[in-house]
Amino acid sequence: MDLNREVLTERRVPRSPQRRRRLSTRTKVLLGVGAFILAVILVFVIEAGINYNKIHSGISVAGVELGGLSEEEATAALAKYAREAQADPIKLTAGGKTWSVKPTEIGATVDVAGAVTAAMDVTRDGNIFTNMGRRWKLYFSAVDLPLQSGVDRSLLDPFIAEIAEELKVEPVDAGLAVAGGDIQITGGLNGQTVDTDALRTELSALLVSMKSGEVPIPLIVTKPNVVPEDNQAALDQAKTMIGAPVTLKRGDKSWTLRTADIIKSLQFSSEMKAGALTLIPVLSASELEGFLAEIAPAVVKEPVDATFDSDGKKAWVVPAQPGEELDHEGTLKAIELAALKPSGRTAEVAVKEAEADFTTEEAEAWGIEDLLASYTTEPYAGSSNRQVNVRITTKYASDKFLAPGEEYDFDKVIGPRTSARGYKPAPGIVGGGELEDVLGGGICQVSTTLFNAVFEAGIQVTERHNHSLYISHYPDGRDATVAGGGGKNFRFKNDTGHHIWIRGVSDGITTTFNIYGTDDGREVKWSFSGFSYGATRTEVTVLNNSLSPGSSRVKISGQSGRSCSVKRTITYADGTKKTETFNSYYPMIPKTIEVGPTPATTTTVQKPPSATTTTTEFGLPPDITAPQTEF
Repeated sequence: MDLNREVLTERRVPRSPQRRRRLSTRTKVLLGVGAFILAVILVFVIEAGINYNKIHSGISVAGVELGGLSEEEATAALAKYAREAQADPIKLTAGGKTWSVKPTEIGATVDVAGAVTAAMDVTRDGNIFTNMGRRWKLYFSAVDLPLQSGVDRSLLDPFIAEIAEELKVEPVDAGLAVAGGDIQITGGLNGQTVDTDALRTELSALLVSMKSGEVPIPLIVTKPNVVPEDNQAALDQAKTMIGAPVTLKRGDKSWTLRTADIIKSLQFSSEMKAGALTLIPVLSASELEGFLAEIAPAVVKEPVDATFDSDGKKAWVVPAQPGEELDHEGTLKAIELAALKPSGRTAEVAVKEAEADFTTEEAEAWGIEDLLASYTTEPYAGSSNRQVNVRITTKYASDKFLAPGEEYDFDKVIGPRTSARGYKPAPGIVGGGELEDVLGGGICQVSTTLFNAVFEAGIQVTERHNHSLYISHYPDGRDATVAGGGGKNFRFKNDTGHHIWIRGVSDGITTTFNIYGTDDGREVKWSFSGFSYGATRTEVTVLNNSLSPGSSRVKISGQSGRSCSVKRTITYADGTKKTETFNSYYPMIPKTIEVGPTPATTTTVQKPPSATTTTTEFGLPPDITAPQTEF
């Protein structure tokens, strides 16, 4: 009991004066610290107030001190600096040349507003404690911000490319040249080019720094693809080639290419060998063209075109025969190989096959196999001159090929009737039914024979005229006259869809025309109307003072008028039909008798009455009112 009481009594003992003094000191310390903090805060508050809306002291941009300046003042100061910096040109130098350019001309850009904003944000973009720390630090360590700038590549790159093009020097490959009969190595020079990537990097850094200066342009040496050492083998070969003449042979013939000609034609080409470009000595084809032209005729063998033959029933292709001609390229190569030899410099002429202009394959594609029609006119001798005219006209008219849709024009095909082309004077029908000797007289036998072959083949006739005089040895209503010189003509068109071959033969008395092609199944039938007779022949006499008195002679035999028609019906493979009518009209022509003068009498000369003809479906022109010579 006493013990406990004693303890309690001890706890109630009052604190000593020393204890009270310790508590008082701690309080003072705390109060001091608090006062200091308040003082610091007050200082920062006052400092913040002083720098409100201003860039904090100790901050600069690109070396321009902006501390204590407002945003407007800083912008003005920095803009002035940028203008001055961009006004100073940059110099680029290389190879003794200098290019001076202002930064703005090659794409330098400056963001003054952005730089000012960044300067102000140094002490504003954090929390209060962060910003206070940054402000405190600025009193001991200044901050220099970069000026926000850039480069416009659309202006910078063309500027660099222009300089690069001006400074570019192409390397010169080593080569070989012939001079004064000798061969020398030329070239092998280095070139240069601008290192555009390095120049762009250096210029961009300078432009961004807003500093002027001199920039050495970086250059790269470019090596030639071929250096002199690469051409030694070609040099040795070329010297061998011009060392002596070359002989060219073909059978028992030979030609010599002189050394001077070899030197004149020597050239060099290049090719890749083992990954390196290597020169090869060659001979110029153009320089040796004259020499090769002398050889060509001696080796040429003309090709033979494909043709057609027949036996009167069928036709077939006679194959083309290839020829031979000088192979210029092969011969040139043979000369080069011979020239590369130090001895035995002889070459064989190279030849190649010469293809015919009209090949076997082309001929077979025409499909000329079947006899479509054949016609022979009755033998008629006439004069020997007439026989000549018929023979040569048949030759001119024969061996003609018509493509589908092509027209045969008889007058154009046989050409003019002149003595230079072999024609002789023979009887032909002139105006009024009179017969006179004319060049080419009698050739209507050829046109009539061909017309009848075309008629029976069922081929389209585009123009046909009958004679003004009825001729009994021609098939009734199926004669075909020609006048020449744009007058009466015979024309037909190939409407078979395949090529056709017109082939005629004549001895001057008997004439035959065959037409070959591809049988398309058409069938032809025809009928003759018989003759309808018109005016009976009259008789007139005319005075001819060149005759002896009392004598007479028949000048024009004349004829009674008559007409007829021939109808042709063509039935095609598909069953369709076409009917055509060929009309013929032979006008009445008076018999004309010439009489000599009668002494002491007066003779009245009568003129023969005029006569006209009718027009058929094929457009027959008048025979008497507009007389034309009919052959």
